[in-house]
Amino acid sequence: MVLWVKHWNRMKNKTLLFLAVACPMLMWGQVDTLWTADIIGQVSKGSEYRTSADSLATDVESASDYLQKDSRFNLKQYTPGSVVASSFGGASSEQSRVLWDGIDISSMATGVLDLSLVPAMMLSTTSIVDGINGGASSSMGSMGALDLNLSPKTGRGTTTTVGLTSIGERALNAHSWGSFSKIRYQSIVRFTSSDNEYDYRLGALEGRMVGNDYGDLTYLQRFSGAMGKTYWSSDLWYTQSEKNNSGSILSPGYINHLEDEVVRFKYKLKRGHNEMKLFASQEWQAYTDTMSSWTLRDTNTFGQFTALYTRTEKHYHAHLSLNRYTAGGTNRTATAWMPQVQLNLKPNQDWNAVLKFAQYQDQVYWSAYALYSRSKQPWLQQWSVGSYYRLPTLNEMYWNPGGNVGVSAERSYGAKYSLEHEGTWTIRFTSDQLYYDQMIQWAPGSDGNWTPQNYYSVYTSTTYLGVQRKIWHQQHAFNTTHQYSRILDVASNNANIIGKQLIYRPALQAVYTIEQELPVGTLMLRGYYTGLRHTLRDNARTGELPAQSWVDLAYSLSSKRKRWQWVFRIENITGAQRQFYQYYPMPGRTYLLNIKLHS
Repeated sequence: MVLWVKHWNRMKNKTLLFLAVACPMLMWGQVDTLWTADIIGQVSKGSEYRTSADSLATDVESASDYLQKDSRFNLKQYTPGSVVASSFGGASSEQSRVLWDGIDISSMATGVLDLSLVPAMMLSTTSIVDGINGGASSSMGSMGALDLNLSPKTGRGTTTTVGLTSIGERALNAHSWGSFSKIRYQSIVRFTSSDNEYDYRLGALEGRMVGNDYGDLTYLQRFSGAMGKTYWSSDLWYTQSEKNNSGSILSPGYINHLEDEVVRFKYKLKRGHNEMKLFASQEWQAYTDTMSSWTLRDTNTFGQFTALYTRTEKHYHAHLSLNRYTAGGTNRTATAWMPQVQLNLKPNQDWNAVLKFAQYQDQVYWSAYALYSRSKQPWLQQWSVGSYYRLPTLNEMYWNPGGNVGVSAERSYGAKYSLEHEGTWTIRFTSDQLYYDQMIQWAPGSDGNWTPQNYYSVYTSTTYLGVQRKIWHQQHAFNTTHQYSRILDVASNNANIIGKQLIYRPALQAVYTIEQELPVGTLMLRGYYTGLRHTLRDNARTGELPAQSWVDLAYSLSSKRKRWQWVFRIENITGAQRQFYQYYPMPGRTYLLNIKLHS
């Protein structure tokens, strides 16, 4: 359970440090402008449709909960609120990157970012950048990216949102914004706690899930303003969480405890064609494992510092960055520096090109990306090709035991086609083809320890179709993603997995949403489908997760001036059986109530 009192002193000290850095700017005029690093502004992204229920859900839900409405999002989660491993296509979670205002904040220690600890408020309608290398938006990675940011606010106001669920979750979000001395500010405190207890039915197995309670606390603070012709903004993002995991239903009763605390700070200056960003983060994590014959406690610290300079001209954008990554704790101590150069070229309206270079562990890596666009209203077509890399993480190189300092970076080669139509019908179709060479996987080594190896050569194909249409007083939104994968070669004697599919990748995902305006209020019906997934590399039937489908229903009501809003929602109306990891059943029918007051 997360307690405000327990962590107030630490939050206070971090906030005072943040204010000390920001104070030199607090005497100048303000401009509440959101600057996003324009990597390739012309890349087709696709905009989600948000229902009334969705708009309120962003105040209380995590990014991982909210993004389940998008079929491009691949989720792996034990129970609600537990640690999330996710991706937006590709062959592994490490290949999809998470950015905060253009800065890659995916952990270089573990390779991923837990989206269960990211507030959905940091998502825009175009946060998902799908396709090869995330449309060249990330400095590394192969497939898909998620761009986080806090949307600007005008005027002043305060909102308080409360969320309750039938499985014991309680959520509170307090958000205020305004100005003082011509400085714009936003302050957000988000608290979530859940007993996470529910009945389950999985085939012939029935019981009650207990011992998976969790709690998390998020504090976001932004200041922004202007100093003459120089615009600035500064952001503090603090998160603390505690999660328990009782194991699968085949071996319950072992409570594993995870504690995580992270503080991130970002400072940005922009004047004319020049922009400078400074980012620093420090994470502390402790994991207590009780499933062994004795209790094991593993503590870790992760750090990142990034300085990013951008020069913007009509026909090119130049990016220079210096990154420092650290990882300490029980199982390894490591530090890595990584300077990077990125050049975005736009010779004319139709063509874009990106060249990237990075030095990491005394080696130089490169990637290249080219985009051709052809527009004729109301249609837009784009073709892109490129080659990319995914660098090994500090854990993969230095973990003790099992780290492999000789593991090579992954290399991928890809092509993408996209087609968009804007009008009465909004249609978006994309198709991505990727070949991975020397893909990193943990596998048993010669000494018996699991160690990261350049294990696979893999081919993947991802096809997406999204359609939106308003019919009378109904809004229809449909999106589906088909994923095909095959292992082409493997660097071991385990040849029986050649020709097999990658694990935890559903062949098909689909989401269909209907929103109906009523004389009083709004009704939303949303259906989900996730196809069969394999959990074993040899694709044996014993490791299959069957296809699953479920339906949500929500009713929204608000006052004329939006002074108050509330949503009553029923998730999984039919009580369908669902699981994202084998023998970790998700809840059946669940009731949710969200209430928002605006002053």
